[in-house]
Amino acid sequence: MKFRHLITLSAQTIVAFAALGGSAASLVWLERQNAALPAPALPRWDETAPLIIVDAGHGGHDGGAVANDIIEKNLALDLARKVKHELEAAGLRVRTTRDSDIFLPLEDRAALAGKHQAAAFVSVHLNTDGAGSDAEGIETYYADSAPLSARQFASKPVNSADFAAAVQRMVCATTKAQNRGTKARSYAVVAQAPCPAVLVECGFITSESEAAKLKRESYRDQVAQGIAKGVTLFLQAQPARRGIIATAVK
Repeated sequence: MKFRHLITLSAQTIVAFAALGGSAASLVWLERQNAALPAPALPRWDETAPLIIVDAGHGGHDGGAVANDIIEKNLALDLARKVKHELEAAGLRVRTTRDSDIFLPLEDRAALAGKHQAAAFVSVHLNTDGAGSDAEGIETYYADSAPLSARQFASKPVNSADFAAAVQRMVCATTKAQNRGTKARSYAVVAQAPCPAVLVECGFITSESEAAKLKRESYRDQVAQGIAKGVTLFLQAQPARRGIIATAVK
C-alpha cells in the first residue's frame, strides 16, 4: 500500500513524538516526520491491536440518498469494505457494522463500539445538496460531547474533534477533493459511540462531476486510503491511550 510509510514509525520517531505529549497540534509534526521516512515493513500488531468499527451508512429499506444513478447505501458499503481492507493492511483489527444490504438501527451501530471496546468508530456516507447543485467536497462530522461510557477508554474526555481533523486532512490530501472542514453535530451514530467517532461525508452525489468520480473504483480506493491514513495518524497520536502503539515497532 502506498501509505504504509505513514503507518509504521521508527522507534526514534515514536520517542520524539511521545516527548511532545501526543497533542493535537503535534499531529502535523507527526505527519511531516512520516513523509520523510522510507517505506518500511508493516507493523506487527499483536492480539491487543486497536479495534476499529467501520460503519457503512444506511442499508436495507433505508437506501439513503439517491442521485445521478447512485444509491447511497450501495456506495457506502463499497467504501466501508475498502476502508476495512486498508486498515487491516495496516495491521489493525476491524469490525464492520454491516457487510451486506441489511438495516441496523443507529443505536445498534454505535453500541458495537462499546461491546468490542473499540479504539475508534468511522461511519461512511455520501452527501447531497439538492438537484442541480454544484456543491462538492468532503466533510467530517463529530459529536462535541461524549457519553459517560467513553470514560473507560481514557483518563480524560474523548476528543473526537482531533480524530475528525486527522481524517478530514488526510482524506482530502489523498483525493485532492475540496476540503469542507470538520463540523460538530450530535448525530446519534457518533454521539452514542463510547470512543472517538466520526462520520465522513465522502462527496456529493448530487454533483455530476463528483458523482462521476465516485463511480470510479480508483477514486473510491483513494477515499478509503485517505480515511485509513487519518485513522492511523490519530491512533499514533495517542501513545498513552490503552497502549495503542506499544507494539508498532519490533
